[in-house]
Amino acid sequence: MRIKSRWNKRAQEQSIEDIAGALGFISWKIATNGVLELENKGYQTDSNAHRLQIIREFLAFLLQVADRLAYEQLDEEERQRFIIALALHIADTFADNQRDVLGEGEHHKAFIDLLNQRAEDYAELGFRDGEAGFDFRRYFGEQVAAVMTEKHFVSQQVMDIEGPEAIKTLKKGMQDLFK
Repeated sequence: MRIKSRWNKRAQEQSIEDIAGALGFISWKIATNGVLELENKGYQTDSNAHRLQIIREFLAFLLQVADRLAYEQLDEEERQRFIIALALHIADTFADNQRDVLGEGEHHKAFIDLLNQRAEDYAELGFRDGEAGFDFRRYFGEQVAAVMTEKHFVSQQVMDIEGPEAIKTLKKGMQDLFK
């Protein structure tokens, strides 16, 4: 998957919030591509609302990956600013898309609540040297499987292929954006 993750050579130095916004866009692209890849592998999605449920889990996963990667390269204050800005950008984008598909509602708050819950869930799972541990990837696979219509091997697909590919793309995007 190709992403645009380099700033214009003439651009001024970017703030943490600018970088978070760009990474939020990249995260959205990774998540939607992940759903398309699952569909291309034969996993059924029933509607746009169902696709959003899967995208939601990808976004929560990617936010946790970004947090772990940021931990390795930013000080605590910068990391906190970055993750909050990234979470808000992702939540705004997700809530806008939910509103388009489902109509008005408390989409933003519900998604922030989910991100906070997933942060607690992922907190105890392994992530070392820029790589998600087996338990980290397994939890992601289980969350995606929980919202899939057909659960046959989807968790394995997400753990072994979609998750690592998403991490690889996000990691490249972060490295490029922070240069």
